[in-house]
Amino acid sequence: MKSKKIYIVLIVIMIIFFLIMFFVFGLDELKKEGIDTTIIVDNDTVWNYRGKTWNNVSSFNKYNWKKYDVYINNEKMGNYYLWYNDKWYVFDDNKNAVMIDGDLLGIKSNYNIYVHNFEKEKIDNYSYVHKVLEDNKLPIDSEYTVNYKVVFDYDGDGEVEEFYVITNVFPTGFNPKKIFSIVFMVKENTIYPIYTNVSNNKGLNGCRPYLNSFIDIDDDNKYEFILSCSEYSVSGTNRMLYDFEDNKFKILISNN
Repeated sequence: MKSKKIYIVLIVIMIIFFLIMFFVFGLDELKKEGIDTTIIVDNDTVWNYRGKTWNNVSSFNKYNWKKYDVYINNEKMGNYYLWYNDKWYVFDDNKNAVMIDGDLLGIKSNYNIYVHNFEKEKIDNYSYVHKVLEDNKLPIDSEYTVNYKVVFDYDGDGEVEEFYVITNVFPTGFNPKKIFSIVFMVKENTIYPIYTNVSNNKGLNGCRPYLNSFIDIDDDNKYEFILSCSEYSVSGTNRMLYDFEDNKFKILISNN
């Protein structure tokens, strides 16, 4: 009789354990399965996220006259209609055109998505930059066309991380032997590479990177981010959506 009671208690404990595990992890998985999100990045990129799968959208017109949360330079404008012809146009509820000036981010989703507005900061300590340059066999006295950092609590652990962007692409007034674009994060004095492109200077090669938007795209209280890299002339802009997983960055989707 005693062994039977012990058996019943063990079964109850196991049931409670599996219920707890379901509510901790299973609901998150169900929530992710039900996600349906469209992200518009400026005039050249539309991504769709559905059933835990990312897809590039090739035909923008089918997303016309739908309402999106519209951000310009990561500042929320509001909820507006978007319509695409040669570029995206913004309209209010009465279909009146709304003028915009800056980088467009449009989001349509069946759950809340959070966009972090950020400021670029001057790099005041180049020790991490010099370490990355040396690792890539580049001189530490390199000149830059872009060099800044973004500081905030990216992973929600209560400690800030630093994102560095350095490049000498599109040089004017100097002629480097090597063209480079490097983006990396520093967390607790450890450098985590994000994007690295180093090549011989051929005059019109390379692309200029910039941090576009930090977004909590899957409602898990951790941010992902869009990194854009602009090439010369009509070559366009590469856009990459990054996630940080298992202590390294990976690209979830790009527009190429």
